[in-house]
Amino acid sequence: MRSLTVLFVVAALLTPCSARAQRIVDGVLVLDSKPVPLPGGPWRVLHLAAEPGRSREGSLPTTTHRAVLVQEHGGRAAAVVIASAATEVGAVWNPHGICTNPAAIQRENVQALRGLLDCRGLVVIGSGRGPNTPAYLDSLYDEGQRRPGWIPPNWLSAQFVLSEGMHYLIVEYRFAPGVFAPAAARGETWNEGARSPAREELVQRLAAFSAEARNALRQTLHGRAPSAPLPFPF
Repeated sequence: MRSLTVLFVVAALLTPCSARAQRIVDGVLVLDSKPVPLPGGPWRVLHLAAEPGRSREGSLPTTTHRAVLVQEHGGRAAAVVIASAATEVGAVWNPHGICTNPAAIQRENVQALRGLLDCRGLVVIGSGRGPNTPAYLDSLYDEGQRRPGWIPPNWLSAQFVLSEGMHYLIVEYRFAPGVFAPAAARGETWNEGARSPAREELVQRLAAFSAEARNALRQTLHGRAPSAPLPFPF
């Protein structure tokens, strides 16, 4: 088993985000004491920051730590990891994200109760920046504007929302079908029962990856290191 290289972010959060860009991470990114497993690297850090705020009920101060990483293949953005972690949130996280997303092409809610979330699923995402795109993704889309064709037309995304008491972790692993399987990326539906064999293979590979990633994230939710490296699905 190869060793997991860990980037600790406590001291780094005192540095302006622009100065932290371009770091390379392989194996694990530790975000607010929670190790986020990364599929086979290396990954370039586009965004790493802490955002102070208050709980959704407004009663508790909290800090949300966010990271955005990218892996390139052939000069194009082939995969992206987007992660958010928080503590000091109490039991205030209601089901959201993949727990309630009706556009998911696959979804499993092991638990979807207030303050107790264990949801995962697969979603097809477009490449454009919209009015509701969060600011922490600006680094990704800004680079895409500077490099035409760098961002793919769409992403196949494995998404996870985990929350238990004072612990919260939401992670998204995006992969570009146009990079890993160009023939599967063109002109067909991703809906279940109507996918081409090439698209079905991509979905099943990502579903198998999602099961492994969920088990790893369950370990890391409470700060434990993952027991094994997370494989790259394609």
